[in-house]
Amino acid sequence: MKKTILAMAVPALLAAGSASASINLYDADGVKVDASGAAEVQYFQAIGENQDGQWRLDDGDFAVNTEVAVSDDLAAVGHFAFKFEDSTTKNDELYVGFKGSNWGTITFGRQLLINDDMGITKDYELASANNGTLQTEGDQVAKYVYDNGTFYAGFSTLQNSDGKEGDSASEYKIYDGRLGYRVADIDMRVYYYYADNAAVVRKDKDGNAVDPYFSYNSKADVENYNFEIEYKGIENVGLAASYGVNSEDDGSKKTDTDYFSVAADYTHGKTTFAIGVDNQDNDSGKDVTGYYANVTYALHSNAKVYAEVGDNDGDKQDWGYVAGMEVKF
Repeated sequence: MKKTILAMAVPALLAAGSASASINLYDADGVKVDASGAAEVQYFQAIGENQDGQWRLDDGDFAVNTEVAVSDDLAAVGHFAFKFEDSTTKNDELYVGFKGSNWGTITFGRQLLINDDMGITKDYELASANNGTLQTEGDQVAKYVYDNGTFYAGFSTLQNSDGKEGDSASEYKIYDGRLGYRVADIDMRVYYYYADNAAVVRKDKDGNAVDPYFSYNSKADVENYNFEIEYKGIENVGLAASYGVNSEDDGSKKTDTDYFSVAADYTHGKTTFAIGVDNQDNDSGKDVTGYYANVTYALHSNAKVYAEVGDNDGDKQDWGYVAGMEVKF
């Protein structure tokens, strides 16, 4: 009797090192199984008034990805992942789908929306005015991605439904997409996002409102787009810029917020230096301009340490800092 995939996975994980981005656990009879993971810990002080430094378990992930060959150019895919944060373990990804060698990948289930990739900032934690959307993941998501090296695109939709007929206070829908093009040393793309009757309170990973000038607990239609461009035509240098607009309308009040970001990095050997400036122009509140700088040292292709400082010109906003380490396989 053949060994099960799980029985083979444990010794493979123990024997393999951290030299690659993932570990192959099984590859036979048209079935391929890979595992990947990461651990990241920080010492962090947020930008703001009366903040203090604290140790934070910023990120912990473990994922298993499976591909089953159906034909020469078609495979069935399955994926699950767990997130370890705040002393809890959460299954944050669980989806299935199909992958074609010429037409892309389509998946269904618990996964990230296309807009999770939006943004060109080169910060770890301290960008103050980065354009972002209300929700970047969900359980009821259908997603399609395509990339031929020059042209790439992606579309996803989330349906938050309780499965019962009639309107529900918790029901809403999200649609988003991306179109991109690479030519020479330039990579440019545009994102679009629309949320129908969704909550508009924007929060960070710790559950805190990130936009103090526009944060109310109600339902609204939200529309967002972001144009991004990156240039890598200078040796060891990366340049990036973006412009976006977020519009929120609850029927009685509409607010538009413009976002602009520029960032640059320079790599010398194993060390990368990065800086960035971003601006948020809200028509119902005060403009905020933020800036940050960081340095990253690559201990290995799968291990790094970094430090960052940042601040903004908001009222009573003392500077923040973060130092961290990430190890992955």
